[in-house]
Amino acid sequence: MAQTPSHYSGQAGLLAAPKLTESDQDHLRAIYDAGGARAQIAMGRVAEVAGNSPASVTVAVKRLHARGLVDYVRYKGVRLTPEGERLALEMVRHHRLIERFLVEFLGYDWNDVHEEADRLEHAISEELERRIAARVSDPTTDPHGDPIPTEALEAVDDASVTLTTTAAGQRVTVARVSDRDREILAYLTEIGLVPGVRVHVREHLPFDGPLEICIGDRIHHLGRPVSDRVFVLPAE
Repeated sequence: MAQTPSHYSGQAGLLAAPKLTESDQDHLRAIYDAGGARAQIAMGRVAEVAGNSPASVTVAVKRLHARGLVDYVRYKGVRLTPEGERLALEMVRHHRLIERFLVEFLGYDWNDVHEEADRLEHAISEELERRIAARVSDPTTDPHGDPIPTEALEAVDDASVTLTTTAAGQRVTVARVSDRDREILAYLTEIGLVPGVRVHVREHLPFDGPLEICIGDRIHHLGRPVSDRVFVLPAE
């Protein structure tokens, strides 16, 4: 399993690198969750995912850039390097396996596990990770539908798009939901908008108005703060 790199190659040559801090690991995972393994991501987006101020995120990203773990270009954003992506995937795997374990074996609600996993993901050993994975039968997704990287730290393809971007009249299936807002997760539970559910997108109301959807025979109106956090695939 992945280990923290002990060296990186930079302008000053081959330098010994200290162990990554929990903050550094958190920022790598935030960059990955924001899409930074596929494209250059704006710093504001990373700050939104990380839940930190843009200024503090910029300081962290510059530090990761010096370590060779991200490529940062001022005014353009940040992208993970291959080594940075590998380390991010390790944190992602830890986080999502822990969430699955907490829900399946410790009775947590899905809207309560994100913060617990944030704390525990840094502490578990690779042996404990393997035991957790075996205990939960090597799942491919966490309780929110997010894909879990493989033990070889291979990312799982995700073709889902936000519910906001779907067209009126389209029928879709919920693939995953963002786990970073407990109140929204509680609301999604209340209306049954959870992974695996089929949804009929009825109408986009004008002037950035709410999205009208139908789940079974019930109609709901979703504002963008909700629909932006629900990711869907075309219904089969």
